[in-house]
Amino acid sequence: MAEDRLIEKTRTAAPDPAWDWKRIAYLVQISRAMDALEEQRLVPERKILYQFSARGHDMAQILLGSRLTNPRDATCGYYRSRPLLLALGVEIEDALASGMGREGGYSDGRDIGVVFNFPNPGGAPALPMSGGVGAQFTPTAGWAQAIEYYRKVLGERSYDEAIAVVLGGDASCATGGFWSALTIATTQKLPMLFYVEDNGFGISVPSSYQTPGGDIAKNLASFGNLQIFSGDGTDPAEAARLVDMAVAHVRGRKGPALLRLTVPRLQGHSFQDTQAYKNEDVVREEWARDPLPRLKAHLVGSAMSESEWDGLAAEAEAAVERARAAAEARGVSSPERVLDNVFYEGEMQKLGGQWTHGYRAPRSHDEPRPDGQRINMVTAIRRTLDQELAANPRVLLFGEDIGPKGGVHAVTLGLQEKYGHDRVFDTSLNEEGIIGRAVGMALAGLMPVPEIQFRKYAEPATEQIHD
Repeated sequence: MAEDRLIEKTRTAAPDPAWDWKRIAYLVQISRAMDALEEQRLVPERKILYQFSARGHDMAQILLGSRLTNPRDATCGYYRSRPLLLALGVEIEDALASGMGREGGYSDGRDIGVVFNFPNPGGAPALPMSGGVGAQFTPTAGWAQAIEYYRKVLGERSYDEAIAVVLGGDASCATGGFWSALTIATTQKLPMLFYVEDNGFGISVPSSYQTPGGDIAKNLASFGNLQIFSGDGTDPAEAARLVDMAVAHVRGRKGPALLRLTVPRLQGHSFQDTQAYKNEDVVREEWARDPLPRLKAHLVGSAMSESEWDGLAAEAEAAVERARAAAEARGVSSPERVLDNVFYEGEMQKLGGQWTHGYRAPRSHDEPRPDGQRINMVTAIRRTLDQELAANPRVLLFGEDIGPKGGVHAVTLGLQEKYGHDRVFDTSLNEEGIIGRAVGMALAGLMPVPEIQFRKYAEPATEQIHD
């Protein structure tokens, strides 16, 4: 029954010793100090032009990021996901410098500081993010499907417990990307965790406009092949327990899960947002749910002393100030380099593609061979796909009707029968999902070949193509 699949909050007392609470507390303090620095100095000084506070969202994200310990894991977030990225190991200096357009780091100043990628060699990467709301979901589904492909088709055991985690706010649950990824993950039973941090607003629009009643967890309680976890993201014990349960469910190959944690957005949507649409009672209630003092109350007296807590806070402020000085000492990223490495310029990528997994293509030549019988374009494409599928086990072919039917143009006729359902397969009718899934697979090191039946049908996928 649906009631059995909706796991909600319960109360626990002492801090769970399985967590590194001192690290959690330190990173929450780092996140708070970065927000304060940007709001009080860097934005007023116009050194940062676009700022999103993570206050209220920070603790739950850091708890989740602390559980992404498998190097084959991956996550993709959005503009309010910096606390999770700090938990993955993003350097404070790099995070600040990126927002200031400074050279070096993971983006060379080309990201806006809160929307970025983090290859993270040796650890779980943060997949390249986009400013488009909901654009993060389908590439994460592609990574999740790639995990299963590595396990089941290529036999790589290092992927056995890997998972893909995607972050989104409550408003993102109304997007096509969310529903497309949900369909992919549940129909394929992928190791994917959807984390929805529900602060009740999409900028100024209440969450009840995004999903009936404003609770996506309850609305999906009867959704097939999906385990639901829901609770309070400001209660340290409850949030930690639900994060552990959700991650364990997905790592245990029990199928995808959705984790919804309610959190307050303690500042405006962005720095420029005055929150005039919230009355004083709403703002007061939100600040009463601030997770930072609740975290302190949970830890002081059991996991640390008052002086240790104060020491962590002072250490975090000092670390952020040192990082600011180092970031400002960097040169300004040159506009002349803004297009560097958009196309290959001699330096190979650190994440994505087959090269990072050791694959080397067979030798080729550029001499035409005009001999043989003339063939039409459909046959030429089919032969090319056949040749690539035979030569490279990382090649996958997918789209609408390309399986038993062989494609609406007969281009893929016979290929599923020859190479199997894992490598040549049909998809749901959603072009954003087809292309977005291919993006995630390519980032994971596979060679996806997505098919869109007609040019007109590609238009729903243009966001993924542009990103």
